[in-house]
Amino acid sequence: MKNQSMQRPAFGLLLASVLLLAPVAARAQETQASPENYEACVALVESDASAALGMAKSLKAQRGEAEAGGTHCEALALMKLGRAAEAGDAFFDLAERLLRADDALRSDVYAQAGDAWVLAGEFKPAIRAYDNAIARTPGSATFYEGRARVKGLAGEWEGARDDAAEALALEPNFPAALLIRAAANRTLGYPRAALVDANNAVKLNPHSLDALLERGLVHQALGDKPSAWGDWSKVVKYAKDTGHEEDPAALAAAHYLSQ
Repeated sequence: MKNQSMQRPAFGLLLASVLLLAPVAARAQETQASPENYEACVALVESDASAALGMAKSLKAQRGEAEAGGTHCEALALMKLGRAAEAGDAFFDLAERLLRADDALRSDVYAQAGDAWVLAGEFKPAIRAYDNAIARTPGSATFYEGRARVKGLAGEWEGARDDAAEALALEPNFPAALLIRAAANRTLGYPRAALVDANNAVKLNPHSLDALLERGLVHQALGDKPSAWGDWSKVVKYAKDTGHEEDPAALAAAHYLSQ
């Protein structure tokens, strides 16, 4: 994201993902930052989140861009410190106060709040955060997929299926949305519909551990144990070949094969 108006200082450095702090910090370090500003604060998050939190609070005591940047850096530091619920509060508060920012930026910050609350296991506020993101940017498949993911984690599978379908209407080849809809249909008792999405997800990325794991689960739901074992065996093999044996999908596949 390029530099834009005064209302959008350097937030573009961070909005790719709430979880990708190291790449964000690396980019921030490319800027010749003064000892205490937004870029310097973000760069400090990865190496010393506690110090970054202190710097963020100092920035928040100022006005305008510095105050907003301080709140965003505070949220990132709280995430790094494992204080996800507080981070969600900070992200959401910032999104609420960015009244002069454009809808795309506010939606991104709302989504960060949602992701933080998911990590804290607080699904209702996470859904509310994604509601706000979608209300401001209804043409974004990413936000529908995000809300679908939260609803799936909360066990709201019909809502997850509906949101995944909205994401796919906007972006038909969206692997994550395909997998969520597959999981929803499988859980709701429609394994044949689930298989269509699972097959498409594997076709888009034949080596995806998540896609192969889900397709194995769909095959199992259809009573096709050989196909299920075939997919899970591929998960374990690909994970070993790429050094990802500890990936959650690989661990789950190994568990299913052991039963």
